[in-house]
Amino acid sequence: MSPMKTSAFMKKLSMITAGVTFITLGSLANAPPVKAAIIAVDDSGSWATGTDTLANLGFNMVTVPDSPEAELSSVSTLSSPFGNLTFSPTVEKRYIGSSWTTWSHGHMGEVYYSGANVVTTKIKLPFGISAFDLYVEPDMFSTYKITVTVIDSSLATLTQEINGFGGAKYFGFYATNGGVLSSVTITDRTGGAANGFAMAEFRLAAREIPETSSVLGILTFCALGVRSRLLSQQ
Repeated sequence: MSPMKTSAFMKKLSMITAGVTFITLGSLANAPPVKAAIIAVDDSGSWATGTDTLANLGFNMVTVPDSPEAELSSVSTLSSPFGNLTFSPTVEKRYIGSSWTTWSHGHMGEVYYSGANVVTTKIKLPFGISAFDLYVEPDMFSTYKITVTVIDSSLATLTQEINGFGGAKYFGFYATNGGVLSSVTITDRTGGAANGFAMAEFRLAAREIPETSSVLGILTFCALGVRSRLLSQQ
């Protein structure tokens, strides 16, 4: 190939390479937005049953550490590696086998009691949480309907019947398409007949945000691949 033809070819090749990058970036920019959703997982998907739906979906679930407060203390926040979980109204720290009678699946740690006259407890989550789960059990030794609702740009609600005598049940939630979970609300659907409820075994997963440099790196690699293929054809 003559020098003149080579120069013309390289100019054309540079334009093609730039065009590939431009078209790819333009396609991403013009792609229709995918709506985020929040999905609920009932007791059958609990980690305690061996199913662990959230972990199997790829979420790196991290256990929220226990509160340092003494038993029967009022607790307003729990610290986690991702930030604080804030209770409204405050809850009371209790221990299974001491100030709280039963639970389920062999758990013998601490729980957080809503209080006898509380029908709804709200938990504000740290920023950027993509998955969350917990266990809930009513105070009274009978079966009651408990609803857990998770809210952000979307909403998911899960209601389960739970026995207060050793019947604590699992509630799990996760966001799709880059969504996040901002708050969790636990409600006694009987209007107070359950005499409040305890919550425990909180776990969180943070949303992973791809770096812009990684995306640009992939686009550059694709563009160079086109260039290499065109060169090999000369």
